[in-house]
Amino acid sequence: MKQSKLSVALAKEALEVQRQTARGWLKRTAPGRTVARVIKSIIDIELGDRSMTLAAQEFTSVLPVIIVVGTIGNLRPASDTLIDQFGFDPTSLDLAATLGAVDANKPSFATFGIIGLLMVIVSGTSFARALGRVYGKVWNIPTLSIRGGWRWIAVLIAVASSFGLIARVQSLSGVDWVGPPLAFGVELVIWFALWSAVPYLLTEGRLRGRVLWATAGLTAIGLALLRIAGHVYLPLAAASGQQKFGALGLVFTTITWMFVMSGVVVGSAAIVKALALDEGVLGRLLRGPVVTTEPEPAHESAR
Repeated sequence: MKQSKLSVALAKEALEVQRQTARGWLKRTAPGRTVARVIKSIIDIELGDRSMTLAAQEFTSVLPVIIVVGTIGNLRPASDTLIDQFGFDPTSLDLAATLGAVDANKPSFATFGIIGLLMVIVSGTSFARALGRVYGKVWNIPTLSIRGGWRWIAVLIAVASSFGLIARVQSLSGVDWVGPPLAFGVELVIWFALWSAVPYLLTEGRLRGRVLWATAGLTAIGLALLRIAGHVYLPLAAASGQQKFGALGLVFTTITWMFVMSGVVVGSAAIVKALALDEGVLGRLLRGPVVTTEPEPAHESAR
């Protein structure tokens, strides 16, 4: 018993020494202070809460836009997008039979579809508003007012369109020799363009230049790598969820994956903000040149 208590005491003391050493390294060195800023930035932004909020808004805002557009035109593009991004085929559900029983060529259906799409888009701006609050919190800048509401709609459409575009890009993987690298490269370009435009729109151009490009680049790399991992994980998770809980299992899988994707978006912004405060070369590179104005000579100012 005494030996056990001694072991526990030694373990606690060793842990405290490690903590003190880590704190000392974090405070004494420039890289350590950068790591500390990254950790603090992620904690301050409340990564888990923000990611879950974004995931919920994405599920209720972006996903309906993808499905409605596919329903009005052809379900196949929407199905390809959902298979590629979330690992399940909606045509395997009863939804496909329901849609098949509806004549999309009827004027009444077309009118309802267009009105429904407009309603989905307007109500779906909650995702863009939540994303705008994330960037406002990270960079300490004001969020959009209602006068800039068109930016919310533009962001929603851009995000939904990018999901569909990336799903179509995967057909390039079939090209001999260069297929997979080519598809990955094009996907990076699409993600980079999207996540350069989205923060720029939501911050009304306040976020620009190198920090904007760095945020877009880190987000693009994270999402592209995550999608590769999703090709392995999502089919297994979706099949398991559907087998155990039916359609509800697919909902669980989709929201979980959206949470992870949202974590990449939020985390990338927080990390770039922390790196931009770096005292070394990296921070100066991200901040860019500082423009200074020369003071006027005394005799000229006197005039």
